[in-house]
Amino acid sequence: MDRFCFLIFAAFSLCLIDTVAMPSDSVRIKGANEEYAGFTLVFEHYSNFITSETKPLLSLQIDDEGVFDYTFPLEEITYAFVDLGRYRAHIYFEPGKKYEVVFPPFEPRTDSERLSPHFQPQEVVLGIANEESRLLNRNITEFEASFEYMYSNNAVELFVNGNDSLAMQIEERLDNQFIYNHPFFRRYKELSFFKLWHMTVRRQERFLIDNYFSDKPVEYQLPVYHEVFRTIFSGFFPDGFDSSVKEQLREVLGRRRPFNEVVDVVKQDTLFAQQEFAELVLLYGLYDSFHRDFLREETVFSVVNSARETGSSQRVRNMADGIYRRITMLRPGSKAPGFSLLNIEGERVNLTDYEGRYLYLNFIHTENYSCLRDLQTLKSLSQMFDEVMDIVTIVIDEDYEAMVTLLKEYPEYDWDFLHFGANSQVIFDYNIMAVPAYYLIAPDGTLAMSPAPTPEENFRERFITILRNSRSVH
Repeated sequence: MDRFCFLIFAAFSLCLIDTVAMPSDSVRIKGANEEYAGFTLVFEHYSNFITSETKPLLSLQIDDEGVFDYTFPLEEITYAFVDLGRYRAHIYFEPGKKYEVVFPPFEPRTDSERLSPHFQPQEVVLGIANEESRLLNRNITEFEASFEYMYSNNAVELFVNGNDSLAMQIEERLDNQFIYNHPFFRRYKELSFFKLWHMTVRRQERFLIDNYFSDKPVEYQLPVYHEVFRTIFSGFFPDGFDSSVKEQLREVLGRRRPFNEVVDVVKQDTLFAQQEFAELVLLYGLYDSFHRDFLREETVFSVVNSARETGSSQRVRNMADGIYRRITMLRPGSKAPGFSLLNIEGERVNLTDYEGRYLYLNFIHTENYSCLRDLQTLKSLSQMFDEVMDIVTIVIDEDYEAMVTLLKEYPEYDWDFLHFGANSQVIFDYNIMAVPAYYLIAPDGTLAMSPAPTPEENFRERFITILRNSRSVH
């Protein structure tokens, strides 16, 4: 069956979705596509819009016939996306809905695309066959296309001339054209219009914050909110605050006061009187200042670490925890990011399994020449330091069988090989932009060398020095 015919079949000839109402806190996703038979597709969502960290939302197992039917819990409308080879498909899941989805024809990445850290998959909208669940996604997609067309075609006039009457015309036209009455969609439109006005009324950030943010709820699952939040608050801290607040901020940060005390100062600016909003503005300001070298690292570490305990909500505390891990991650002496991955026997292996010994951790792709060359040297290092050090190789090939094939061909590689299993978190946590990549983890789970030298460099000499220093201390 050719691809076009299969999509028509998938859209109109699949078994009908049940008429039984879904629970309001669950989502059902079903469909059939023989090109994806046997695949496990991991849908992710943004768990921290300040750091752009993502987490798995659901793992969809497709059977050998290409059929899938899965129900998962969901409490709020969530923007989700899934890696489909050369494509990345996205969808807004709404609690209480059933989705009969249609995947695009599968196109695997080329060798060069798989190995390139700069490859960006083509963004596509995930098809929805059942009309009753299509409205929100369809309206967002069509509105976004119309908005981007008008925004791009009028960018010069809006930006150079500050033509606010043109901005108003565009907003009114699109607002009248897209009348779908859904609170999530209305907020989506409102935040999109913010981009018009931010371009037109330049240097009026406080006016825009008052109109679009101050008394509005934080939209954790709305990507356009993430975009405009970062746009308006990039470089805002601390000079964007009211002058009296700005001076107090410098004073309390200079003394490294706890997060909740700093938030109390932020809230003295009437634009940030809403607790959760004030906390997130402060967290983003600290994160932004860290990368701009505006504040001392120790100050940022101290206040953000405090936010992990004193944030007013679990979401704020989670955001603070993600920021803290991001700014301290992979620093020598910091805790190594954990992982839980499958080995060649299909058993789950955790980082904590190696505590008490040094761990030389490396990431490879089985079609990368440098990676394959290093494996030969790793073999000798494994034998040389067998009494004090383990070696773990994480394979980032998309196909698990690639790791199986490699170890069948080279049974002498007798250390632990783990497959990343489409788990983007471990790639994110170890900031893997290219392979091979190496880290040395100490027996207490902290990073001893980050990054570590490759086996072909001076790893042996530097590791011996670390061992000697460790034994002299003890």
